[in-house]
Amino acid sequence: MTSMTKHTLIDCFSLRARIGWQGLRSDEFKTEGPYLVTGIDFHNGRVDWDNCYHVTEERYAQDKGIQLHEHDLLITKDGTIGKTAVVIDCPEKATLNSGVFVVRAINGKVVPEFLHYVLHSHWFDLFVRNVLTGSTIKHLNQEKFYKFSFEAPDVPAQKRIVEVLESIDDVIDKTRAVAQKYSNIKLGLMQRLLRCDRKVPLSTLGTIISGSTPTTTDEKYWNGKNVWLTPADLSGMTMPFISDSERHLTDVGVKKATGTLLPAYSVIISNRAPVGYCAVVTVPFTYNQGCKAVKCNSDVDPLYLYYFMSNQKTALERVSSGTTFLELPKKELERFLVSIPLDTDEQKDIAAKILAADEKVQSEIDYMKKLENVKQGLVNDLLSGNVDAGKLK
Repeated sequence: MTSMTKHTLIDCFSLRARIGWQGLRSDEFKTEGPYLVTGIDFHNGRVDWDNCYHVTEERYAQDKGIQLHEHDLLITKDGTIGKTAVVIDCPEKATLNSGVFVVRAINGKVVPEFLHYVLHSHWFDLFVRNVLTGSTIKHLNQEKFYKFSFEAPDVPAQKRIVEVLESIDDVIDKTRAVAQKYSNIKLGLMQRLLRCDRKVPLSTLGTIISGSTPTTTDEKYWNGKNVWLTPADLSGMTMPFISDSERHLTDVGVKKATGTLLPAYSVIISNRAPVGYCAVVTVPFTYNQGCKAVKCNSDVDPLYLYYFMSNQKTALERVSSGTTFLELPKKELERFLVSIPLDTDEQKDIAAKILAADEKVQSEIDYMKKLENVKQGLVNDLLSGNVDAGKLK
């Protein structure tokens, strides 16, 4: 256990922000001059100086209290609350736009980098939920923020905690960069490999079948063993394949939904709420009226078709209609043009290359999530004193 001391923000830090009468107009954003920092310039806990706008010398000199210094802590206070960034490699002249507090240490009892992690803890999340003001756009009130209290060990222990957490953040950042690299590779492959002079209507590549929902109050249709997919099951997917659903149908329910189970390795496409989610289903399945499925012909690789259709969400939305929500008519889906090589082996080769990049992206994302979970658990232990900070190396 680590000995902890309770602090209140007002006892350790000052708060300043650009006040209302100092508000900047969009035409005052410049391409050179002193840097202007906004919340959108925060990137992984640091200020992305290359992304910042600039202001005139006059605007910079207007308020010395928001002129930035090395190791200042910034936090968004309007709209999206609680994004933070520590000022590192501060330019000679930099100031704040509205919507951001500069939190500046006044007595050395708490280092700003330690507070940065405190402000990403569940204790601060709970505090924010209790003090936010504003009905439509939420605001973190300065007077209330000053009352935020938290516990911290002595300064040497704070610095050791920061070193440990920053080392994890560094690995997370590098993992994120690798994931983005392979995501860019995948995008390039998609753009290059899915171009083909041969374009045919989707209806020529397989049989397109609509789905439906059996009466939900009739128990004989539900809680069976058959996969019954909806757009909700397809949402949030990051890989092509799906093999299960939230709800399942009995054999009688299948007859009501699609008449029979579609074969494994058919391609499912959501046709409403929203339009354009896709997946390759690896088991026999059925589905509701929010989806249509393509039972592929023998000369069509389902994975190739998935990758092509998953890249067509905007185009599918354009041929959809509806006032409450968009719906993609079956006739529009049937005549939707697909670029596809005639040779099935070529289709499979293209799909395999994209899948390899996809799998690499997913591997890095999974590793990053694991690290973030480890970090969050460590943050909770370190900030509560459950781990002896004195033994950290």
